Amino acid sequence: MNKLLTALRFERSALLFSFNSFTAAMLALYVGFSIGLPRPYWAMMTAYIVSHPLAGAVRSKAIFRLGGTLVGSTVALLLVPPLVDSPVLLCLVIALWIGACLFVSLLDRTPRSYVLMLAGYTAAIIAFPSVNAPDLIFDVAVARFEEISIGIVCATVVHSLIFPRPVGGPLVGRLTSWLGSADQWALDVLHGRSAAETDRERRQLAAAETEIHLLSKHLPFDTSNLREITNVVHALHSRTLVLIPIIDGLNDRLSALRADGHTLSPEVARLIDAVAAWIADGADRDRADPLLTELKSVAAATPHDADWATLLSASLLTRLVELVETLGDSHTLLDHVRRNKPLSAALAEQVGTHERRPLHKDYGMALLSAAAASIAVLLCCALWIMSGWRDGAAAAMIAAVVCCFFATMDDPKPTIASFGIFNLVALPIAAVFQFTVLPRVNDFPMLVLTLAPIFIPMGIYMAAPRTLVPAMAMITGVCNALALQETLNHQDFADFMNVNTAMFVGVLIALWVTGFMRSISVETSARRLLRHNWRDLAHHARAGASADPVALAGRLLDRLTLLTPKLAAVSQSGELRGVDVLHDLRIGMNLVTLQKASPSFDAITRDLAERALAGVGEHYLQRSAGRPTDAPASLLADIDQALHAIAEQAPSTAKLAGLSAMVGLRGNLFPKAAAYQTGPLSMKGPSA
Repeated sequence: MNKLLTALRFERSALLFSFNSFTAAMLALYVGFSIGLPRPYWAMMTAYIVSHPLAGAVRSKAIFRLGGTLVGSTVALLLVPPLVDSPVLLCLVIALWIGACLFVSLLDRTPRSYVLMLAGYTAAIIAFPSVNAPDLIFDVAVARFEEISIGIVCATVVHSLIFPRPVGGPLVGRLTSWLGSADQWALDVLHGRSAAETDRERRQLAAAETEIHLLSKHLPFDTSNLREITNVVHALHSRTLVLIPIIDGLNDRLSALRADGHTLSPEVARLIDAVAAWIADGADRDRADPLLTELKSVAAATPHDADWATLLSASLLTRLVELVETLGDSHTLLDHVRRNKPLSAALAEQVGTHERRPLHKDYGMALLSAAAASIAVLLCCALWIMSGWRDGAAAAMIAAVVCCFFATMDDPKPTIASFGIFNLVALPIAAVFQFTVLPRVNDFPMLVLTLAPIFIPMGIYMAAPRTLVPAMAMITGVCNALALQETLNHQDFADFMNVNTAMFVGVLIALWVTGFMRSISVETSARRLLRHNWRDLAHHARAGASADPVALAGRLLDRLTLLTPKLAAVSQSGELRGVDVLHDLRIGMNLVTLQKASPSFDAITRDLAERALAGVGEHYLQRSAGRPTDAPASLLADIDQALHAIAEQAPSTAKLAGLSAMVGLRGNLFPKAAAYQTGPLSMKGPSA
């Protein structure tokens, strides 16, 4: 029954989205007709391209798309007149411009990336058809900008005014669901479920993080009142980022204690039960202070000559403190978002500072994608110039668009092929309408009624990510092929086929170049992400300065989100066998914690901690270079020496944090090593 209701809700929302998109497209077409634009169908097609089921996403992308269109138009205006007599040079410059714009846009995985992506292929859309009439370049550039801008504005207005679906509702729903799942994961860990049993929960939570982050990017442009408390949502999201390594670290400590056959002391077991009861009762931050005081007090009582089990327990208590503080703040912030519950003065002050979350950047793949786009455009231009093909410019234009649209995929070939096939399927539909139906249409209302049976069903499929590309290919194919203008365009069948064949050739060349230069397997992509993680950890361990835990967690979690479906899709062999996708995240958080605590130690302890950090950095530098993956015994000795020295420090918050971090590094890097020994033995490295 629930599945049926969900399906009905989806069908209703998909139909509404399709209706809104069609309304926006017809409005754009009508405006284009009314002001006498040369290609009003571009406005219609643009309205479909920018449409999105969530109104905030349409509004945020609209601003950046307008900016990109303006930049691309300006570049075309600057390049065509001086280079029109040197077509080869003009094609080369435009191709390089497209590649450069695509390269930069791929490094920014936010709506801002649309500025440069559109600036790239908009220049091609305007410049290439203007080669035969350079004296009209200004008129062409202005017309294209007007057509595209009208489509963007119409889509934005319609999706914002007619039954808008704000980003705020889905975002709050996802945050509420996420925090509930985090509560359950924490309870499962505290109740003794193994890491293997909770593995699915943590993977799902990690995968949901980037989706929440990308949704929150649209919040300032949303139609809901949530845009007024964007900083609160960002603060809540920052805490959810840190919760994943905290709960996973807690699981790690409990698993280590169980694996070594240790029994928790009655006091620690009682505190674990108290934290679990607090979470089950709603995780109210206002009622957490006595619990936090007791956790800190017991952890601070750890003796300097504590054995490995006691150190693990102290580290466990430190993680419990972090869990209670972060989970309590998260629930308070969520209650403020949902019910306007007042924030404490300290939390309100923290909300005022927005923490930046950097995402993963792959410069190598961005460069390959840019090169593939430039070469595909150049090949189309070479075919166009050498053959004297009148409509060859269309091939270069569509190659630029296709290479840019699908550049974020590991292997864009199947998607580009699907786009080309469905674009081709659209031609018979367009031909029937062009040569049999449209000649009988006498006014705009009749045109709308004629087009509705085609575009509304296709728009429904646009609402689902799985069918978005085929639906978009059909819609853009029909729009381009019909080439609707204020008066019926009486093109003959040869012209119709010539233009559309050129576009199909552009897709084929883009497919071939992308497959040859740019496509990589899922397994190769997963290895690249792992090596990026290892280089990041090496850099932070060897940098000698404390990193922002939210920024580091954000970057590692973003790669984790990208890695999780890839690891599930490949047969794990070689270095992918048994990969723990949260292992690097635990290491990273321990590095940051140790770096923050290190300045409070005495000089000798600080030197020992820095030597251990340098050893961790060297280990991950070797891993990133593809060398042996086992951490050396000398690093274990360095960690044990630093651990012994930190344990000798006077009781303080820095000591507890340093102990917890060093215990975490030792347990994660050397899970099978003999237990840490206190006293002189700890200075000799592993005992076995």
